[in-house]
Amino acid sequence: MEIFSNLDKRRIITGLVLIALLIGVLLAGGVPMLVFILLVAALGLWEFYDLFWGKTGRLPSRICAIALGWAMLILTWLNRPQDALVCLGAGFVLVALSFLFRWDVVGEDTAFSPGGIFLAGLAYVPLLLLPATYLATVKLVFVLCAVALSDTAAYFVGTRFGHHKLWSRVSPKKSGEGAVGSLVACVLFCTIYGACFGRASWFSFFLLGIAVNAFAQLGDLFESALKRSVNVKDSSQLLPGHGGVLDRIDSLLFALPMVAVVDQWFFFF
Repeated sequence: MEIFSNLDKRRIITGLVLIALLIGVLLAGGVPMLVFILLVAALGLWEFYDLFWGKTGRLPSRICAIALGWAMLILTWLNRPQDALVCLGAGFVLVALSFLFRWDVVGEDTAFSPGGIFLAGLAYVPLLLLPATYLATVKLVFVLCAVALSDTAAYFVGTRFGHHKLWSRVSPKKSGEGAVGSLVACVLFCTIYGACFGRASWFSFFLLGIAVNAFAQLGDLFESALKRSVNVKDSSQLLPGHGGVLDRIDSLLFALPMVAVVDQWFFFF
């Protein structure tokens, strides 16, 4: 009997390619790292809008959102985060103007819906990715590895041993066993990483691991709920065995800002 199914094999191969790409980008740093983040943001935004607008719906709005998202990320990378927030504000002004001109035509109930989705995409993807443009490499490696191990452990433990549904209405395939496996793997990694490279105690990293995993699982469940709300299994089929870019970064999008905030108040590294 084969140990891995075809899906597992595709997932592992794609995962190894992504790991190699990430290592290369992290070692290069600088502009290559920024370009990679911009690419991830654009693909993630496109997939987000696909969920609500279809494959080709509202192309001008998508392009505008990507331009604003890129501006937010580039300005933060240039140490001008205040201007990045101005870009987010500019997005709201555009939505407000669109609402004003549409309100008389389509009625009160639906006039603001496209604008809400437009803004939700900006807040969900580029805004939550901002810390990736300024966190030190050692901190990025920490978050990326912690989230990747959380997701991997949840998948394999849940696949092999999962019998109790975690939240069937949100994600029918996720199990309580997978969630526990995810937590254990993340906490172990964070504790060991902290003992080797951290400035804080191993127990501080133990607690940080719990927080990272909680936010990572919350991000995963949030994206699952988005897909369930529109009856879609994956955000796209871009990554064999993994779904889309948004499926890969959903946990990271919640964990990364949390670590960035904690990093401002506590000296873990």
